[in-house]
Amino acid sequence: MKIRVTSENYRQEVLESDIPVLVEFFADWCSKCAMMEDTVDLAAANCGGCFKVCQIEIEDSADLAEQLQVEIVPTFVIFRNGEPVSAAAGVLNREVVLDMIREEIGLEISG
Repeated sequence: MKIRVTSENYRQEVLESDIPVLVEFFADWCSKCAMMEDTVDLAAANCGGCFKVCQIEIEDSADLAEQLQVEIVPTFVIFRNGEPVSAAAGVLNREVVLDMIREEIGLEISG
């Protein structure tokens, strides 16, 4: 399940999460973000409660995008214990995103 995160629930869903979090910064108007939707859905469907998948729309939560210096959408950031530990931006091969999850979260996901 994907969780829509805004400035109001960012602290609770991302920073205070007991499990790792994959955050996608995206824009509704971004065609490249739409291209990554299947990969984000795959990650969310396979999280098994071991990690969260969150999405932050950069225009709705510009303060969060600025705080994390997100300049390109889509941008993927993995948080562990409230800290960003890995990030990648742009249209990524599905395996790149899954490798981020495998390396940073330690979970095997088949794509």
